[in-house]
Amino acid sequence: MPPLPRPPLSLQMRGDVRTRKPRINLVGFTNDYGVVVRSDKPNKWILKCNACGGEHEQCGRDIQRNSAPRKCTKYKPSNWSGFEREDAIMRRQYGISMEEFDALLEFQGGGCAICSKPIEKLRRRMNIDHDHRNGKVRGILCSGCNTGLGHLGDNVEGLKKALYYLENTPFDEYANAR
Repeated sequence: MPPLPRPPLSLQMRGDVRTRKPRINLVGFTNDYGVVVRSDKPNKWILKCNACGGEHEQCGRDIQRNSAPRKCTKYKPSNWSGFEREDAIMRRQYGISMEEFDALLEFQGGGCAICSKPIEKLRRRMNIDHDHRNGKVRGILCSGCNTGLGHLGDNVEGLKKALYYLENTPFDEYANAR
């Protein structure tokens, strides 16, 4: 059976502005970021901001989705940086705050727990070493020591083998056996 012919183009375009459902009046609508006070343009609403007290223009969809007004001076996008962001990441991933991080770093002497390099000499962020099985924080390490522990499998046996290797290199044993 051949496919049915397509309807004329004029009948397919039922999604244009004239045939859509009528616009919702959002004046008085409240979300987490403010209250809608008026509308100056079609589908653009003026939101009285709770954070800064100013008025910001937003589309109706963003207001109903509870999106923060991007023109607000207090708005922080998903890629914002700063002390609060670092603190939030540490609390979420490791369960410690920036204050606890600073106290632990001071307890370790201001540097890596393994090689004792001071944080000023490293010129980069220190790593929070943690047990991957239970998430418990073990200490603060430089990138090199943290990577080394990871490559050795985060276990004592791997460290013992590496220590034995450093003390008894295979070439020395080979040379002595000849």
